[in-house]
Amino acid sequence: MNEMEDTQSVLQEYGLTAQFIEPVSPLVWKVYTDYGIFALKKLKEGRGKHFTDHMVAIEEKGFRSFVPVYRTNSGEFFSAGIQYGDIYYLMPWLQFDQEEERDQKHAYLFRETARLHERTAQELKVRRDEIERYYGQTKKKWEQDKIFYEQFVDRAEKEWYLSPFELQAITYFSETISAVNFALERLEDWYESAKEKDVSRVVMNHGSLSIHHFLYNDAGTGYFTNFERASVGPPQNDLLGFYTKMFRGFPKACPECVEWFYGYTKSFPLREAEVSLFLSYMAYPAAMYKVLNGYQTGKRQHEKEECTQLLKAYWQMKNIEPFVMKIHQIEQEKKFQAENESTS
Repeated sequence: MNEMEDTQSVLQEYGLTAQFIEPVSPLVWKVYTDYGIFALKKLKEGRGKHFTDHMVAIEEKGFRSFVPVYRTNSGEFFSAGIQYGDIYYLMPWLQFDQEEERDQKHAYLFRETARLHERTAQELKVRRDEIERYYGQTKKKWEQDKIFYEQFVDRAEKEWYLSPFELQAITYFSETISAVNFALERLEDWYESAKEKDVSRVVMNHGSLSIHHFLYNDAGTGYFTNFERASVGPPQNDLLGFYTKMFRGFPKACPECVEWFYGYTKSFPLREAEVSLFLSYMAYPAAMYKVLNGYQTGKRQHEKEECTQLLKAYWQMKNIEPFVMKIHQIEQEKKFQAENESTS
């Protein structure tokens, strides 16, 4: 049975008959019926079905700015296709190609993310030894990463011929180590702030924050979709995921990225420890080490492909740099101003 026939059989569980089915992506179909237009999505292999529980939970908290998932005639959120293992869910069809300026669209997304986090925030007790253990493990790993890179460069420089990849790695060495040092400094800031408190804050994170997962109705109101990676965790997790993806690719300047961040914190202020940990993980050049480790462990590809991956990781690190430095500068100025006001 082909995909289209499978889709037709799934729609019958909702009491719908398709007049026309338009494939949008390998996992999404735009379905035209007598009852309107719907989006039918196939659950990606390996994704759990528990995300609808998260959607119910955030609705109970009074947050409804998300695209609902319809229940089948038997009351289930999911429908099994005729093809073995395929699972689908149905939503109303909304657009994501709203004609707006990029920064307006993102500003709206960040305000709604702040509202989602504010509605679902809760305090958790944290023991001092848990904070110390997390700090110790992270610091040790990142310091070992610095040694790993240093040893890589030392070995390469002793060779009579450098491969293109090795030459590139040596060129990026000092800037990568500077990024790790900055990440370690912000980790230290987080530790100094967090160890004095016995609570930590968690929220419902969307898990895959993107303007492509923020759809609009005809009135221009935005709604979240694709909660398949939703989970409870620190509020900065959503921001980390968004900005890490945002800064991939070619060299780019994004001064508005800082404005989006502060648009979010205006609606949902982050604590000092949360900002420090956010900056720490943003600055840490994880992509650089992923490529270097792949080269070292013998999982070799073509030299050209490896060089391309290293260059892209370097671009991502350099795209992130002005963003984290600007936020760090603003936070230091705010702290300095607060200290001056308290002493005057």
